[in-house]
Amino acid sequence: MRKRWTRWSVLGHEVIDGSGVSVGKIVDTWPFDGGEVELVVVRLEGAFGGKRMLAVEDLWSDGFFIRTPFAAWQVEDAPQLSDNRHAAEDPYRARSYWRFAEPESFYALAA
Repeated sequence: MRKRWTRWSVLGHEVIDGSGVSVGKIVDTWPFDGGEVELVVVRLEGAFGGKRMLAVEDLWSDGFFIRTPFAAWQVEDAPQLSDNRHAAEDPYRARSYWRFAEPESFYALAA
């Protein structure tokens, strides 16, 4: 189910990929002024986690989790935030990365 995303409706939710593998938790949003969210900041799971940004137009809620059509490895390969908190160029770099990424379902069809 797609919906209008706000900062308070996504913070703390777990993000999973199309096959149900956990990617991480949403820890921040962009813009963070309380308006409608364009990007979410996900803290990846694992020892070498880091933070990545995902565009909300690719996300949907299934009631318990927030899903992304991209595989967990694709999210891990996305550009890492330049600082602990996102810098001015990070949202634009993340948008340009996700604009040309193909969702996981295309890779499953090719195999």
